[in-house]
Amino acid sequence: MQKVVGSNPISRFPSQSRSSVGLLSPARIYDLRSTVASDALAAGVSAFQLARVMGTSIKMIEKHYGALLDGSGAEIAGRLDALDAVREQEAAAEQVVSS
Repeated sequence: MQKVVGSNPISRFPSQSRSSVGLLSPARIYDLRSTVASDALAAGVSAFQLARVMGTSIKMIEKHYGALLDGSGAEIAGRLDALDAVREQEAAAEQVVSS
């Protein structure tokens, strides 16, 4: 039986099994950081929220994952349009009440 190195569950697999799937060394949880960040941005998590959770700056999120943020301008515009619509409805409702 092969010796277990560290507490990483992937390191429990024999080296020939790891190499057969393309893992040259045991994977670490940290190795999934980029995947988690990419998936979070694709799911609509803001760069601000992601930076806080990952313990980094918004600048670093933008630097490494900026291509995934390209659609954010349209999303922001849509949210602002929705906010304007709500405010217009509220103003119209106030006019009806005050008349």
